[in-house]
Amino acid sequence: MKLREKIAIIAGVFAIFCFLLYSVKSVLTPFICSIVIAYFLNPLVERFHRKYHINRLRATSLILGLFFATLISSGLLIFPVMYSQTVDFINAVPGYMKTFTVEFYPKISVFLNRLGFAFDGNFAHLAQKEELATKVLDFSKAMLGNAISSSSAIIDILSLIFIMPILLFYFLKDWDVMVKKIDEYLPQGGRQQIRKVVIDIDQTMSGYIRGQFNVCLMLGIFYAALLSCTGLNFGFLIGFMTGMLVFIPYVGMLIGVTTAIIVALFQWGFDFGNIGLVSLVFLIGQVLESNFLTPKLVGSRIGLHPLWLIFGLFFFGVLFGFTGVLFAVPLTAISGVIVKHLATEYKKRFV
Repeated sequence: MKLREKIAIIAGVFAIFCFLLYSVKSVLTPFICSIVIAYFLNPLVERFHRKYHINRLRATSLILGLFFATLISSGLLIFPVMYSQTVDFINAVPGYMKTFTVEFYPKISVFLNRLGFAFDGNFAHLAQKEELATKVLDFSKAMLGNAISSSSAIIDILSLIFIMPILLFYFLKDWDVMVKKIDEYLPQGGRQQIRKVVIDIDQTMSGYIRGQFNVCLMLGIFYAALLSCTGLNFGFLIGFMTGMLVFIPYVGMLIGVTTAIIVALFQWGFDFGNIGLVSLVFLIGQVLESNFLTPKLVGSRIGLHPLWLIFGLFFFGVLFGFTGVLFAVPLTAISGVIVKHLATEYKKRFV
């Protein structure tokens, strides 16, 4: 078989595989999460299995027990505060709307009118206009449609709670068996090259996942503590969620900063002292992350250009939805490694 025919067959099989993945993307969440966590915990299982001569089943049970015990205990400490502040935030939204219509909107309309735009200074009059009512109605319909379609998100959450632990146990227990089986099915001609690609991906990802988790946890505690000290309403909730979302480049920090500033405006008005203090917390956190935490704990393992990273966020977000956004960085890194190897092989053969 000629090289071009082999490449065509491999490309066809890969395209079919990607199409099948896209077709069942709604049920991939527990499998992807289980594989990621199993990949994260597998070195510990291997260590117990090889160093302490504990069989794979017992090592898996021990590591999973410690993992879920840590997860549950941490949840018991953090969840009550998060839940309380989330409920308070939901209850505060009507008051925020009233504050916006009474205090903020008139000032905004005056400013826009000075710029040459015609805005009614009374929000109640604006709300009664027919075109605005139509827009609100259309928006409500769209929100209702999204709420109905979000049943898949509810299924994802339930599957994460009930199905993922079972999947995680089997993935972790049989990890070495699966790797061996996959290796046996690699084509003889390209086995060494494929192994090299997989080793590069493993070296790129293993340190990154562990390091990024530590960065997110430290920043979550940092932001939660300092925003609470500033007196910002829901400071613990906003700070901890910002830290946990830092692994989504640009998006996580943007969401956290925007939410904090909006809450600060509703709480203190245009008090630049308090708003500046909240902004200073995020500035210090960003300096710590970019100059100390990320270089020490993550390093340059990913090595992705910002443009490639932004493209990966959009691409995998469109392809796999929310799950794609969550795993955009590792998926983009894997794609980058594969593209580099393909480019190297292309140069060897055709250039």
